[in-house]
Amino acid sequence: MDIKFENLIYKNYKKLNENDKHICNYILNNKVECEDMSIQDLALNCNVSHTTILRFAQKIGLKGYSELKFCLKLENNKEYIFEKAKIINMYQDINKTMDILIKKDFSDICYLLDNCKKIYVYGTGEVQKNAAKELKRNFLYVGKLVDVIEGKDELEILNNYITEEDIIFLISLSGENKVINKFAKNLNKKGTKIISITQSGNNSLSKESDMSIQFYTHEVAQLEDNLQIFLSSQFFIINEFLLIKYLEYKYSR
Repeated sequence: MDIKFENLIYKNYKKLNENDKHICNYILNNKVECEDMSIQDLALNCNVSHTTILRFAQKIGLKGYSELKFCLKLENNKEYIFEKAKIINMYQDINKTMDILIKKDFSDICYLLDNCKKIYVYGTGEVQKNAAKELKRNFLYVGKLVDVIEGKDELEILNNYITEEDIIFLISLSGENKVINKFAKNLNKKGTKIISITQSGNNSLSKESDMSIQFYTHEVAQLEDNLQIFLSSQFFIINEFLLIKYLEYKYSR
């Protein structure tokens, strides 16, 4: 059940009379105060009877006044309620990502890995940086040295030395990081081959890339201060797939 106060009002607005609308406006303007207010005090402040307050709560789909207070307290405290459907989304995201990877032709990327002069990788965030290091470790197994670019300063220095004979993996969740996208535009002028790894969609980084490897992911939580949590295991799944596809390209008969 959706117990967000504004949504309850929106869904049941046609049921409300003038007194109800007056109560509604008072609560909207005094949410924090109302969460601890007795039904008698709210009735006094709204100049109505306590039975009118009770009927108002029932009209918007609540059982009574205590449920109305709980609704306001939950909303004011911004308490996070985990939706179990997120687990199904996670399962579906990983399956859809695997489907994309299995169907994708990696031969162009493998050809570049075999024929380029140098290989670089850069990740925009902490998880992406870990994925970059994992990519380096994986390709050491097959004798390929990957240089991990550690920060923005190194990125600027690299811009002076990278050539059209080199390739670079750019790892970004959204594909909308301004720094990395500006860097990618500069690389396009040099003719350096760019392979981006981002979430699925028509994002800016994928447009700047010669080749794009994409995956599915959803926000699984938004906590305090708008902290968003996304699943990031797909970065590492792609790393493993790149290694397997390169082995297939190199050694299959």
